[in-house]
Amino acid sequence: MTCNENQQSGAYNLLATREWMLIVPRSQEDFESIGVNSLGFAGALLVRNEQQMKMLKEYGPMTILKNVAQSP
Repeated sequence: MTCNENQQSGAYNLLATREWMLIVPRSQEDFESIGVNSLGFAGALLVRNEQQMKMLKEYGPMTILKNVAQSP
C-alpha cells in the first residue's frame, strides 16, 4: 500500500445526531477571515471581533456557507 492510499481525499465537516449524519465537503476552511467548522453548518457561525461580525452581517450566513462548501 502506498502513502497516497491512506490520505484523506478532501476536507469536510461532519454533523451527526442519533437520527442522521451529514458530511459537507469543503473547498476552503474560511470565508475572508471567518473560520467555518461543523458548528457553522449547524447554525453557529462564531466570530472573533467586531470586524468579523460586520462581515457576517454584510454577507449573511448562507453566503458564507455557500462559499466554504464544495460545489457539486
